[in-house]
Amino acid sequence: MITIYNVSDGRLKAGDTWLRGSWLHVEDPTEDEIERLCERAAVPRDFISSALDPREIARADAQDGARMVIVRMANEFGHSERVPYGTIPLALIVTPENFLTVCRKRVDIAAGLNDSCKGDALMSHWPGRMIPAILRIVAARYLVCLEEIDDRLEDVENRLLDSIENSEMLELLRYEKSLVLIKTGLGWDVTMIDRLQGKEAFAWDDVEKEELDDALIEFRQGYQMASTFLEMLESTTDAFASLISNNLSVVMKFMAAVTIVLTVPMIIASVYGMNVPMPGNSHPLMFLFLAILSVVLSLLTALWFYRRSWLSLRRR
Repeated sequence: MITIYNVSDGRLKAGDTWLRGSWLHVEDPTEDEIERLCERAAVPRDFISSALDPREIARADAQDGARMVIVRMANEFGHSERVPYGTIPLALIVTPENFLTVCRKRVDIAAGLNDSCKGDALMSHWPGRMIPAILRIVAARYLVCLEEIDDRLEDVENRLLDSIENSEMLELLRYEKSLVLIKTGLGWDVTMIDRLQGKEAFAWDDVEKEELDDALIEFRQGYQMASTFLEMLESTTDAFASLISNNLSVVMKFMAAVTIVLTVPMIIASVYGMNVPMPGNSHPLMFLFLAILSVVLSLLTALWFYRRSWLSLRRR
C-alpha cells in the first residue's frame, strides 16, 4: 500500500496527488506497486528488497543517485506469539524527487510527525529534517515497548509467587527473547546513527546535526534500558525457577501431612475390622467410642503438624 503525504497548513495530510517533494509511505507493497515506485520514483529495486527483508540490519547505502537509511524499529507482534516484541526494518529512502519510507508492517509515522513537529519543521521534501524527526519517533517507539515489557514482567513475577506450573516461566522466556531482539536492534541503530552523522551526502546543517544528536541520545537511553531489563530478568529467572520448585515441595508436604492425618482412623478401622475377637466387640457403644477416638487422634495429629508448619499451604 502506498500513501502519499503532502504538507498543508503546517501538517502532513494524506491525498492522491503525487507531486515532486511528496512523502511516499509504503507498507507491504505488491509487485505492481514496487514496479510503480521503481519507474516513477526512481527507487532502486535493491532498496525495496532490503526494506522488506525482516533480517536486514541498520545501515546506510547509496545507489543510482538515491540514498537509503535503514533503521530497526520496535514492533509488537502480539502477546499470543512466541516472541511478543521484536524489531522490523524501516527504510528511509531519498530520491531526486521524493522522500519515501518503506516497511513490511503497518506503522503510523505521520501521526507522530504531526504531533512532534510544528509549522515549517514539517517538510516532506527536505530529507535532512525528515530523517532525524522519524528517527526520534522510532526511538520513542522503543521506549514505549520497553515500558510495556516492564509492566508485563511485573505481572508475571507476581503470578510466579504462587505458581507451580511452567506457563509463567515460559512467558518469562518469551519476554527475554523480546528484550534480546530489542537490545540487538537498538545496538545496530546506535552504530548506524553514529556513522550517519558523518555522511556528507546528506549535507546536515547545525540544526539537523543537533536533532541527530538528540535522536542518538534517546536510542542510547533505550539501549541502556533494554540492557538493564535483560540483566535483571536473567538474574531473577533462576530464583523464580527455584521458587516454583519450592512451591511444589510445599504442596507435596501438605498432601503428605493430610495423608498421615487420614491414616490414623484407617488404622483403627482396619484393626477392629479384622474377623477375630477384639476387646469391647460386644459393647453397644463401641462403634461410637472408636469414631470419637479416631477423630480425637486425627485432630491431635493435625494440630502437631500445624504447629510444626507441616500442614500449611502458605508459599510466600
